[in-house]
Amino acid sequence: MEYVLKSTLVRALLLSLTAVVVFAQAGMAGNWWEKVKIKGDLRYRHEMIDKEDKDDRHRHRVRARLGIFGDVSPYTKVGIQLATGSNDPVSTNQTLDGAFSTKQVGIDLAYFEASHPRLPGLNAKGGKFKNPFFKPGKSELIWDGDWNPEGGVVAFKKKSGDFDLTLTGAGFWIDERSSSDDSYIAAGQVVGRLHFNEKKSNLTFGGSIFNYVNAEGFEPFFDQDDAMGNSIVGVVSGEDTVEVYASGFELVELFGEFTHKFESTPVTVMFDYVTNSAADSLNTGWLFGLRVGKAKEPGSWEFRYIYRNLEADAVLGMFTDSDFRGGGTDAKGHEVGGAIQLAAITAFKASYFINEIGLEAEETEGFNRMQVDLQLKF
Repeated sequence: MEYVLKSTLVRALLLSLTAVVVFAQAGMAGNWWEKVKIKGDLRYRHEMIDKEDKDDRHRHRVRARLGIFGDVSPYTKVGIQLATGSNDPVSTNQTLDGAFSTKQVGIDLAYFEASHPRLPGLNAKGGKFKNPFFKPGKSELIWDGDWNPEGGVVAFKKKSGDFDLTLTGAGFWIDERSSSDDSYIAAGQVVGRLHFNEKKSNLTFGGSIFNYVNAEGFEPFFDQDDAMGNSIVGVVSGEDTVEVYASGFELVELFGEFTHKFESTPVTVMFDYVTNSAADSLNTGWLFGLRVGKAKEPGSWEFRYIYRNLEADAVLGMFTDSDFRGGGTDAKGHEVGGAIQLAAITAFKASYFINEIGLEAEETEGFNRMQVDLQLKF
């Protein structure tokens, strides 16, 4: 515990020193506080998990995030954010247990963003940043909402009348290995958005390619003992047998989203489809869903419903939605949720998952999850 606390303190001090240097340079051109924004949020969650043949589990969790974002120059921005939680790549939740022990804090975001007026519409990022890829209706068929990739991304946006076009290319580092090949993701996405009906309606559509280089034959990423639903095989390594991914992951995604605003209430219908061409079977996933309303102003509300079917090797299990079926693939089922904006910075949210695990099993395993959140932002 002492080592964890010391490591956390060192990271926080280094981060603070970096922020001081960066924003001091920005301040040379004027008042530094005009170029810096501080953002944060706190979420308190009660969660109930009902897994077949196991006792119900209840836990309380918090998520706290604090970020500093500033302009280093007219064309360059920097963002640094700390968050609670462990080193889980798809969660910054911190469970309240451990006899009131001090909780961990780590680097959630650390990136630069650059653009230039001579290259209109072009934007580049490097470091650890938020997911740059469009997700229909903010759904999580391929990527969990808390997944923040590491590497570089370049995006180009072009507007022509009522049509917007976005092209995105990226390279994300997964594992750097000293004794064997590195694993990484080479990715690209095309998104088109058409506005019509006096901009009360818009149709978004597009496709993506996500190619995992050096995944097949390697041990599961992050947690070598849990493939999160993906197919694995045992191979001999020295005197031991280790489990490795049975196939690669070369994902092709097609998606669509239609939104119409009925007076002040937006309604969104979404669809997402993915197939893994590197796997011979159990390689497809899809979802459809509906969103009504938007919890933004005090008293406003929103509702969502999503149904998905995700075969074992359709996507990499570690990075997909960590709430659906408890995290991973090889499952299907419903997600229902909603929110009410209680005040300008305070919202009450709730979600319920009714899922079945084991699509190829003779009998599926039931999984239900309820989440009740109080979220505050500043």
